[in-house]
Amino acid sequence: MAETKAPALILSGGSSGIGAALAADLRVDWDVISVSRSLPKDPLDRITYVAGDVAGNAPDVVRESLKAQGRDSVHSIVHCAGIGVFGPFMDMPKADWERALLLNLHGTLNFIQGTADLVEDGGRIVLYSSGTVFKAPAGAAAYAASKAGIIGFSRSLAAELGARNITVNVIAPGLVMTPLATDLAGGEEANIASRAIKRASITDDYVGPTRFFLSEGAGFVTGQTLVVDGGSIRR
Repeated sequence: MAETKAPALILSGGSSGIGAALAADLRVDWDVISVSRSLPKDPLDRITYVAGDVAGNAPDVVRESLKAQGRDSVHSIVHCAGIGVFGPFMDMPKADWERALLLNLHGTLNFIQGTADLVEDGGRIVLYSSGTVFKAPAGAAAYAASKAGIIGFSRSLAAELGARNITVNVIAPGLVMTPLATDLAGGEEANIASRAIKRASITDDYVGPTRFFLSEGAGFVTGQTLVVDGGSIRR
């Protein structure tokens, strides 16, 4: 009897940070195709890693990988690739804030437009934004703008894909010390002090919330943004 394949899941940004934690966990139940600009130094088994730019060729390389596996659809997409661009906006070179918008917002639009048609009816799309959108600290104007756009986009996309019972939801992480957040290291102590749960955030904190949005039980939840930050933002 032929072995039944696990459902396929596309993950962007799975080579480092939160994405790497998601890849390590989700591979248990899904055949994960992880697309990132660079490949991990220590790849995990049961994950197909491909190199691609979410603002450019990532949809094409994902499709090629699926075709090589004999697949023409996926169950879910988790998009968490992004960059951090911080500093006083009035002094920020235009090229820097354009880069934030290109990779975080336009990259999301490009990647999802190029892959969402692969999602099966009843599938899931989970996007990553940032709690920075709601806290709006000084020095994060360009980054917050790029991540706020993802939330607005997700709500409209949820309305478009609802007829196929595809859900579209967003996770907005608080500060977690990944390579993306190195420029904000000085703010870690203040962030912990602002939280109801007074500890540092770790990448594994985002696995459970992502699994919820991917689950069968979340089939009637769409167009929502879940802030995961230990209760720094309470609303």
